[in-house]
Amino acid sequence: MELWIVASVLFGSAVLVFGYSFTQKQEKEQAYKELEYFSLEVTKTVYDLNERVKTLESELQVADQKLDFPMQVTQLNKDNIVTLFTKGVSTEIISRQLRIASASVQEIIDSYIEEGIRS
Repeated sequence: MELWIVASVLFGSAVLVFGYSFTQKQEKEQAYKELEYFSLEVTKTVYDLNERVKTLESELQVADQKLDFPMQVTQLNKDNIVTLFTKGVSTEIISRQLRIASASVQEIIDSYIEEGIRS
């Protein structure tokens, strides 16, 4: 008999905790927004540093080398591309900032727009 009481108390507790977890969705959304902001700040910092390096190279007359763009675009880069695009940043600037080929950036933007149209 005591076993049933303990089991029902544990089950009731589990249901309450499960219900409480659904009310905490707002905290997750805030964390995602903070992560997105941090990601954009890091991307901007990297872009600024790259611009400084280019300036120093031009002042020191270092020979320009062709940029080697990564062949693989990560999910974080895709998210950054979409975020920058929605903020009005041009494809060329996104390409230079993230060091991704313009064609790849345009493909990601096109697929983002296409997904929005389907929804």
